[in-house]
Amino acid sequence: MRVHRNITLDWENMLSGIRAQAEWLRHGPAEALADARSALGGPSPSHVYLVGCGDSHYAGLSTRLAFDRWSGAPTEALPSLEFARYVVAGAPAGAWVVCVSNSGRVARTVEAAERARGRGLTTIAVTYEAESPLGHAADTTLRYRYPDPGFGPGTVSYVASMVMLYALAARVGELAGRMNEKEAGERLEAVAAQSDVVDRTIEQSWPAAEKLGRETALDLPIHLIGGGPSFGTASFGRAKLIEAARVAAGAHELEEWAHEQFFCTGPGTVTIVVAPSGHSEDRAAEQLAAAREMGGTGVAVCPLGARPSADTVLEVAGDPPEELSPLAYCVPLEIFALCFARSKGLTMFGFDDERRKQVNFRQIFVRG
Repeated sequence: MRVHRNITLDWENMLSGIRAQAEWLRHGPAEALADARSALGGPSPSHVYLVGCGDSHYAGLSTRLAFDRWSGAPTEALPSLEFARYVVAGAPAGAWVVCVSNSGRVARTVEAAERARGRGLTTIAVTYEAESPLGHAADTTLRYRYPDPGFGPGTVSYVASMVMLYALAARVGELAGRMNEKEAGERLEAVAAQSDVVDRTIEQSWPAAEKLGRETALDLPIHLIGGGPSFGTASFGRAKLIEAARVAAGAHELEEWAHEQFFCTGPGTVTIVVAPSGHSEDRAAEQLAAAREMGGTGVAVCPLGARPSADTVLEVAGDPPEELSPLAYCVPLEIFALCFARSKGLTMFGFDDERRKQVNFRQIFVRG
């Protein structure tokens, strides 16, 4: 998605991006692993930092569990400013700093790469635009490729970012001796297998997500919650609602919701709980029940056939390992955001206001 030129505000762009995800997953993971192997040799990193802004940060949150399980390297997923201005000074020697930006032009992410490289850390750019400020700032650039659906809330770009991070997790596992070449390949084959899950999830979840989007009033508070990698998915879903409809949706870590946002939950609120199979599924069910007990609308994003106690169920066709769940669990949230915004006649990002667009681009992109 080329954000800085030839912008058309067309909902078909977002729709095309949603539909492109499954096909891209069929070939993208193998290419990503091959690129990671070609670009990165030993030794294995002492620490891994996954750095980005917006969707790129959420991609790090969503894939950190895979790094933990596959690589063995201590891994943190941080916003670009947090890393560049606070954490970089104490980062250990031998760390890898993986800087993710679809456009390669996000100012704070470029800054993170520059400061990490200045400290002698291995700096890796993950981007669609290799010939970009980020690509030039990093030691190594890993470029993902996909048919550009045009300007809109990111969908296939988000999946591509995650896949490159999965490939890096497997590559670190190889370098650390935690898995051999065959085993690393099998990890990325499992990622590619999610293409069919995504395809079926689009079909399975579309009617319920469209109905929820159409029937949810514009002024209702909407909050998304999830634990572990699902906190990244919930944050991404919140971002799609903001980008598509310019609504002040919230995203909360699964347990922290009970300690804070719960007190603002009641009739007229919508709580969307991202609940794949995994370590947090029991707590997700409890939080969903609590939201409904307080009179709020509870929405579950969960495996097909799970049938939790919810007002609306957005079903995911398949039951992937928890570390791979973000690949398909983002899909019903994308559809909901698209249908919510279109049904209300809104303009994505509020960019029918030219001043809003100009100020926003000045805020986040490298100039020039």
